[in-house]
Amino acid sequence: MLIPLGSSVSTATSRPYAVEKQRESFLSGGRRISVETFAPKAPGRFPAVLVLHSSAGTLFGKRELEQLSQSLAERGMVAFMVRYFDRTGTIFAGDRGIARHLHVWEDTVIDGIGFAAAHPRVRADSIGIFGYSLGAFLGVSVASRDARVDAAAELAGGMFDYLGGRLQRVPPTLILHGTADRRVDPRYARELEREARRLGARPVVRLFPGEGHVLSPSAATSASTQAIAFLEKHLSRQSLSSSRRR
Repeated sequence: MLIPLGSSVSTATSRPYAVEKQRESFLSGGRRISVETFAPKAPGRFPAVLVLHSSAGTLFGKRELEQLSQSLAERGMVAFMVRYFDRTGTIFAGDRGIARHLHVWEDTVIDGIGFAAAHPRVRADSIGIFGYSLGAFLGVSVASRDARVDAAAELAGGMFDYLGGRLQRVPPTLILHGTADRRVDPRYARELEREARRLGARPVVRLFPGEGHVLSPSAATSASTQAIAFLEKHLSRQSLSSSRRR
């Protein structure tokens, strides 16, 4: 079983935003896709982060994803937990199901970006993605296709095999992976790094020695903290750059 993160997420801010939560949805391929939104309880628009679950859907790890989303909102970002499995009526995906549905899920995540960009709490010029395992693969693929993605953080993922040598773009990307991962071989992290550098990108790679697909509590906390800081840095920079251009 693939369980996201595996521990609570800590924040490093001394003055976190209060957070408001709500259930929302958008249409993709004629299906209604559920979204759990975590937003700073303050006026104005903020950078957005799509949070993408693993092949376990929300059967396992939902609490950890909620904690991550809560922390993102406390740091001044709107987090959208997108239940992209709603598009295919999937609860849990094995390898065959992933091969069958991955392109549909990619399109669903792209529709989710459109939903986020049009959201009244979001700066449309500052959108990122965090994904774990299958969600990480989807995040990398969508970031390559959709120029609206300004930063990505992926844990225990990489590129789908069909993308080898075909990535179109790589935004600022944080690659997090356990060196003893038996579900997603660490070679996927190295391949993504090589492909990103081929395109002129400078990904940040953080490997966790001896860690498997589900990180230990201490490693999971470190990975989560690094992902939040990375997204905050790059999405805040994007917002500032856009403001200066105007």
